[in-house]
Amino acid sequence: MDSRYDFRVLIVGGGTSGLALAHGLQQGSIRYTLFERDPEEVYWNKSRDWGMQLHWGKEYLFSVIPNHIQSRLREALVDPHYDAYGPFPHINGNTGEVIAEVHMPGIVRVSREKLRKLLGWETELNMMFEKKLVSIAHGEDGLITASFSDGSEETGNLLVGCDGSRSKVREHLVGEELGKPTDIGMTMINHAAGGYTAEQALLLRKYHPIGKIAYHPDYYGNFLLAALDCSNRENPEEWKFQIQHAWWGPPYVDDLKDQKTRLEFYKTRCSKMCEPFRTAGVALPKNEILPIDPSQQWAPIEWDNRHGAVTLAGDAAHSMLPHRGQGLNNAMQDVAELFRAIKQVVSGQLSLETAITSYETAMRPRGAKDVELSLESAKKMHLSHLKESPFLKIGFHKQDTWGEIIKEN
Repeated sequence: MDSRYDFRVLIVGGGTSGLALAHGLQQGSIRYTLFERDPEEVYWNKSRDWGMQLHWGKEYLFSVIPNHIQSRLREALVDPHYDAYGPFPHINGNTGEVIAEVHMPGIVRVSREKLRKLLGWETELNMMFEKKLVSIAHGEDGLITASFSDGSEETGNLLVGCDGSRSKVREHLVGEELGKPTDIGMTMINHAAGGYTAEQALLLRKYHPIGKIAYHPDYYGNFLLAALDCSNRENPEEWKFQIQHAWWGPPYVDDLKDQKTRLEFYKTRCSKMCEPFRTAGVALPKNEILPIDPSQQWAPIEWDNRHGAVTLAGDAAHSMLPHRGQGLNNAMQDVAELFRAIKQVVSGQLSLETAITSYETAMRPRGAKDVELSLESAKKMHLSHLKESPFLKIGFHKQDTWGEIIKEN
């Protein structure tokens, strides 16, 4: 007997993974509620934005979202007018020489903010705001109850943690200490920058209009310069860019707490770079506030899923560094495979424990491997080590295609 009307999924976290899973469940007529910790106004107007690579994960995303949203994916692109697939250049930041190129046919770069609005805005998803998870309880009847900071409780058959790299659901599964992401000793400035003149904005798209990475021999790190919102092709002065600098060793976050000192540090480093990386930093106004964060990661380990009642997806399951562009793609595969597992449960094909355990058994090694390779790519962010980087060897490709890529190289 089809039990989809009795089965209920609690999704914690309204990021891309949570939204995509909600779409799949809604299309499958499976009951669910999506809980987001932020107030609605804050959620739709996040102060930070960045680009994300969506390449092999696109097919998984499309497997759970309706056709009318699939047809609008272009709205989430950093540049909806760009249709070419030129190789992603790696540049000597001192000389301007292109030292390597990463090829990936069909590569897509989306804005985090735009994708969230495409998946969530005016879509009639069953979504509740200001729901900060406090605790999770397991009943003798097999049901799971989520308690929130406003005093409310919600009960369901399955709770899915899509609550990001500092997941509360993850802490419930493995404990607070084991659930903490690991600080790896690398620091990152990641900023959405605008306000450039038309001439400067056009310059910032040199080498490749979507993105490029540079390495300076004096720095153990890299500089990413990427389009973030170049939708208005007639007015380059309105374009926004993602400027990112990641480096190993000092100065650390605590050394750059002062906003002025942080901006001066970044501008000084950019001043030694070739164009367009130099202009991207030096042209920032004196009052620009640059976000800074310690780089962290978390690789999936074994956990007790309470007979299949609690699981993880996306960054909550495997929080990886951005240095090979795999986070969003893995998250979309998680969602597609988890949705398939849930359908097998509600149709009576598999028990909840069997289906969720099977999903996790496939997800863990995949996620752990990409966490490992993203870290290895970050460790090779210097001109003297770059040729050994997994990023250059296998690019953005999915794990199960590596054999052919390595043979070609």
